[in-house]
Amino acid sequence: MALKSVYLPHPEPEGDRLRISGDEHHHLTVGRAAVGETVEVLNGQGGVWTTQVIAVGKKETVVRVVEKRYVERAGPDIILAMSLVKPSAFELALEKSVEVGVTRFIPVIAHRSNSTSSRRSDRWTRIGIEAAKQSKRYYLPAIEVPEKFEDVLNVPAATKIVFAERGGGPLKSALAGSPALCLIGPEGGWTDAELEGAQLKGFHLVGLGDTILRSETAAIVGTALLRYEL
Repeated sequence: MALKSVYLPHPEPEGDRLRISGDEHHHLTVGRAAVGETVEVLNGQGGVWTTQVIAVGKKETVVRVVEKRYVERAGPDIILAMSLVKPSAFELALEKSVEVGVTRFIPVIAHRSNSTSSRRSDRWTRIGIEAAKQSKRYYLPAIEVPEKFEDVLNVPAATKIVFAERGGGPLKSALAGSPALCLIGPEGGWTDAELEGAQLKGFHLVGLGDTILRSETAAIVGTALLRYEL
């Protein structure tokens, strides 16, 4: 069984003890963490504390630090610029893309975006944390505030891809290394002006097959393929 993980941005041991409260304590109690069980404490920046539960109370869980280590970053930098869509679909794309390995997540305000999804940054951060813990990501992805499509085109990257439902070519020929920036369109698709504007900025149009995918599906499939190829 996989070790339970806890996210503490700034762990402050008291000797060899750590006190876990708030949401992370709640998750441990829901997960029925027991005295003697091993739990990993992550700070989201490569720090990992291997601990053992010594007490579970109503308001906090107390653990004993057994080992502390630092994990180096590994794998390519993948930046997902995801158009705002309905909240449930957007949050699914965020969760699964973080599990796949996205290192930076930029919500995009495109011409056909669902702008009602644009004020949920605290919830998005929490989803990113839970997805990172689930997939044993030792570095939390950067989850940014929504940006206009035109501004996202200026984000520096070696590989620049727009996943498009029409006119898209193969993925491999669009790759130029890491970091890789990929754009996922809204439910109504990209406009011709957006596709033309992206190409003028050096983006490659890439297709994901001969079927039309939902935005959240395209985000998961596209980032998984991109990480695999890189």
